[in-house]
Amino acid sequence: MDEHEIARRASALPDRFADRISPQTLEIIELMDGGGEYGLLTIEVAASLAAHNTPVTAAERDELLALLEAMEMPTDPIEKLNVQG
Repeated sequence: MDEHEIARRASALPDRFADRISPQTLEIIELMDGGGEYGLLTIEVAASLAAHNTPVTAAERDELLALLEAMEMPTDPIEKLNVQG
């Protein structure tokens, strides 16, 4: 995954999870997206979903994990996700 693919996929996360994260978190991750902070954005999305026990699909978990690994970011929140189905 190159930088452009990382940016494209991470930039899609705020819209993808907008209905499952708090408005405050959404505002923060949108600011991170605008600033190109894709690693922090991805960690914040995963951590918020995990902290609130929000259901995610296996595909969503895999997407978050792939992004974090591609950016060499910690993957700790991934194991705490509430994966459904």
